[in-house]
Amino acid sequence: MTKGLFIIGTDTEVGKTVVAAGILYLLLKKGYRAAYFKPVASGTMMDGGRRMPADAAFVFAASGFREDVTVVTPFSFSPEVSPHLAARMTGRAIDREIILRALSALKDRYDVIVGEGAGGLLVPLNDEGWLQEKLIRDMGFSCLLVSRAGLGTINATLLTLRGARAAGLNVKGIVISGAGDSLIEQDNIAMIKKLSGIESIFVVPRISGLSPQTLQIGDLHDVFEKSISAEQIVSLVDDIG
Repeated sequence: MTKGLFIIGTDTEVGKTVVAAGILYLLLKKGYRAAYFKPVASGTMMDGGRRMPADAAFVFAASGFREDVTVVTPFSFSPEVSPHLAARMTGRAIDREIILRALSALKDRYDVIVGEGAGGLLVPLNDEGWLQEKLIRDMGFSCLLVSRAGLGTINATLLTLRGARAAGLNVKGIVISGAGDSLIEQDNIAMIKKLSGIESIFVVPRISGLSPQTLQIGDLHDVFEKSISAEQIVSLVDDIG
């Protein structure tokens, strides 16, 4: 039975892709048959002479994972805009059945799938108001929420948790991404631990030398090895069929 954990975030550019890459690296290093899956992505880049979804390119570079990118990201758009707008601009509608077929292909070959969302939970995937939270629920993943450490994160984290739970999503853990040692960051972490009701909370410090735009992973491996274990991640995943 394949298990899955879907990386969601309080907002765009919060560190979801870095967390997905770090977690996948840990799982692969421990010998798990693990895969990355980002069903919808905006933004592409050239990598090795081919155009790829930028997030998948970074995850591949950081984790060592390799797979047919059209399966990993069945809907990839060059415009760096909300998925519904990117789909409208390019004339290619995001199709739920195509996404589920791609997921099924990965489930046939892997034991653990690390999924990643595009932006926040309430990002629309079409002009009719099909929201990302509904797709995640349909796929059956448990969720790992990525939050910032700085000012405003308490409200953003708790609101996202409330919305996820209202949508029927099972948030199993929180990653505080890019944390420093300032008083406000440390107090934010303490308050999120106190108020969220989530037992599994991981703090990932800032990663030196990191540049996803140029596929520079910096100290990502070392930081994740010190912050989270593969066993902790596996304890959070649910069966997805």
